[in-house]
Amino acid sequence: MKSFYGCLDAGFVKYVPQPLQHLALANKASKLGGELLFYTAEDFETLVSQGTIKAKMAEQPAVDGFIFFTIRQFFYGEKLNLNLMNSMLDQKYEIHFAREDLSIPTAESLEMAYPMIYSTCHVLKRDSSDEFWRPIWNSMGQGSSL
Repeated sequence: MKSFYGCLDAGFVKYVPQPLQHLALANKASKLGGELLFYTAEDFETLVSQGTIKAKMAEQPAVDGFIFFTIRQFFYGEKLNLNLMNSMLDQKYEIHFAREDLSIPTAESLEMAYPMIYSTCHVLKRDSSDEFWRPIWNSMGQGSSL
């Protein structure tokens, strides 16, 4: 049975509360023939840097991969955080997204999914006003946009 680290999206709680995110992550793990062993979430201060998930990876948890609530978690900075995705895959962790029902188990699958991920990033930028993100940026002392 596979085991996963669940990563809740603190920046999306206003739309999907954490209890519902827990259910979505558990459902995705079940679809993958596994279970969630651990949970974590970024603080508003670490949404852009993804510092919490990087710290968890540094601990080298004995899991098969990470399940994020949404791919949006990789877009909170000024650009898509492909470096973190590649680092996770280099360390042999699978990456999954519950909301989009997307799985990226290998570097090759990331390359194949890149056009969809890139498009998603641009649609989210287009559809989310700068005012929507201001509370997050202000808590981090930043003023840049997605």
